[in-house]
Amino acid sequence: MKMVKILNVLFVFLLSACTLTRGSSVLVGTSRPSIDPAQVRLYTELPIKYEKVALLSADSRNDLASQQNLTNAAIERLKKEAAKLGANGILLDGIGNYEVGTTGIITANTTGSYTFGTFGGVTRTGKAATGVAIFVPEEH
Repeated sequence: MKMVKILNVLFVFLLSACTLTRGSSVLVGTSRPSIDPAQVRLYTELPIKYEKVALLSADSRNDLASQQNLTNAAIERLKKEAAKLGANGILLDGIGNYEVGTTGIITANTTGSYTFGTFGGVTRTGKAATGVAIFVPEEH
């Protein structure tokens, strides 16, 4: 019985440690051969020379992760999407929260012929990021 409890706790821990991410892109320019996501730079202002490659979006969620970790995961997913298309830069459009759902607990109490209950809920949020994948030519 004790082993079952330990396995259940371990399963919940492992499940909660996984941050789920999704990403998508819409090609608006010319794609190139894929590159390593580590080579993709973030820009908050456009460089002097660049080519638009794609519109990007990504999101991340995990009930136990910090907001910063969710932001980092969404940005990393943007980089992966850009790298698939050979874009070496992302013009970051925005980062925000989105509602994943609500987790709640209902407690029911019966007294005589009456049943009453209480509900406690927590809104769960994730992070969403958008940007434009760009190709910035190397300066020589």
